[in-house]
Amino acid sequence: MESTVKPKTMGQEINLLKSIRRIEPRNVALGLLIGCFLVTFAYFSITKFDTFRFFMVNSPSTENVATPSGAFVQNMVSVDSEQPDTGPSRKESFSKDVPQIDLDNEAQNVPTGGENRNISSINSNNSSIISKIDLISEESVESTVQELDDSIIEVTKETTDACDKKHELCSTRNESASNKASTNTPISSTVPPSIDWKLSDTTIENKSKTEIKKQVPLCDLSQRRIDKCEIEGDVRIIGRNATVMWVPSPESDGGPDYERKVWQIKPYPRKEDPAAMSHVRIVTVKPTDGPDDAPACMDHRDVPAIVFSDRGYTGNYFHDFTDVLIPIFTTARRFQGEVEFLVTDFRIYWIMKYLPIFKNLTKYDLVDFDSDEQVRCYKKAYIGLTSHDDFGIDPDRIPERYTLVDFTRFMRTTYGLERDIAEIPIQKTLGRKPRLMIVARAKTRRFMNLDEIVRAAEKLGFEVVATEATNELVKFSVVVNSCDAIMGVHGAGLTNMVFLPINTVFIQILPWGGLEWVAGNYFKRPVEKMKLKYLQYDITPEESTLIDEYPRNHTVFTDPASIRRQGWNAMKEVFLDKQNVRLNIKRFRPTLKKALKHLNSEDS
Repeated sequence: MESTVKPKTMGQEINLLKSIRRIEPRNVALGLLIGCFLVTFAYFSITKFDTFRFFMVNSPSTENVATPSGAFVQNMVSVDSEQPDTGPSRKESFSKDVPQIDLDNEAQNVPTGGENRNISSINSNNSSIISKIDLISEESVESTVQELDDSIIEVTKETTDACDKKHELCSTRNESASNKASTNTPISSTVPPSIDWKLSDTTIENKSKTEIKKQVPLCDLSQRRIDKCEIEGDVRIIGRNATVMWVPSPESDGGPDYERKVWQIKPYPRKEDPAAMSHVRIVTVKPTDGPDDAPACMDHRDVPAIVFSDRGYTGNYFHDFTDVLIPIFTTARRFQGEVEFLVTDFRIYWIMKYLPIFKNLTKYDLVDFDSDEQVRCYKKAYIGLTSHDDFGIDPDRIPERYTLVDFTRFMRTTYGLERDIAEIPIQKTLGRKPRLMIVARAKTRRFMNLDEIVRAAEKLGFEVVATEATNELVKFSVVVNSCDAIMGVHGAGLTNMVFLPINTVFIQILPWGGLEWVAGNYFKRPVEKMKLKYLQYDITPEESTLIDEYPRNHTVFTDPASIRRQGWNAMKEVFLDKQNVRLNIKRFRPTLKKALKHLNSEDS
């Protein structure tokens, strides 16, 4: 059996080779050319919807028309009247090279309705069209092109309908069509009357309606000192429940769209300090599903609200300023009084102490947040204060670019203080000696030889005011403002520098213990930003009363860093609570001379 089949097969192959040798080379080349053209034509027809470009002829009168899918359609113009009488016609040229598409009834096969219509069915129709390609006869060029245009228009309508239903492939299709629209050549003014060009506007309108606004978080937890929230729109606050709600109602239209997430905020600027935050009340900040999911407003305000706590370390004079008063100034000053304060952990005695400051920042009564049962409604609310650093303001982080100079000027204005800038040289300008305030602490870090220090300062040419800071800020601020220099051992009493005129002198006596970082962060840096002259005097072990409690070779003197490494409480107990100061007048005198020179110099 194998011997009979093999010769027959070999004979067929020989005949096939002979047939191939008889094919003329030009026919082979023509066949390859036609094949390449068909493949290229099919590719562009399927992926670009631009099949009709292969049938374009130059037209002297053209214009652009947008299709419903956002692309440009180029329509065939009759060429009979434009061709010269001599030479081959364009139709004859087309008949030799351009394939013909049989479009009989193809447009009827394209889906025109139904919920299950999608991009896949459209691509299927395109594939059906391309599969029927044949050579175009000379007599059917015009009719074939017209049928092709109609079919493409129907396919384009189907693409638009599918895109209106947000099909996942639409974004890619529309981007491609949009990119081509900017580079397409104009089309003929003879647009087929069957196209509903109003669909283009409908598509654009539907697209804008389906665009989703990017959601943003209600609160910002990225800052080092405090977590805070800034909310716009329909904001409803119930203090007794410690709840702040954002309501996506018509009043919120045009504002941000917030993430549907619940936040727990402690509105006090020491979030990394558990001891300070342990007594601060949590405020819940959350979005609602709409007006029906929120309590009705009982009190409408056209001004923003600021929610903050007056607990933490407040009660310490320094922390009163660094944790609340400077941050509330930074947050609220821009509103020029048109803002309402809602205070959680409300302590009336503390509020009363600084009432002039609050009254200069808001025209409204302060609200005891924790006891408030009303549903208060605002268009904007801040939960937490703007706090940049210990006793600091960073002007680059706020639009108004406030500085510590602005804050101290605000303080002098609030308390009606006369001097804004020191009248240097004091002796020559005012006809009196420069006035030095010595902050005399009564408990820890006391001056053990205060009388000796006063006599030395007076002998050099100062008028000395030695006093302990009091809670009567209205009166005490006047005394501070009348002075030209202030000095004291590191502590909260030096915070009264906020009442000094610009260009006066600040002298910090630093206790033993390697506390340069405390001196720098808490006083040196802010003092310089207030435009005051900063001087520092570091005492020796012999000037500290610790020498009376520990031998000179104790680690308190030989390795104070080992005490600091034990933590804040250990460091505070030894170097702040147990230590008093006995200044070496001879060693301290040059510091006083520097201050006096600055105040009496005409170059200061």
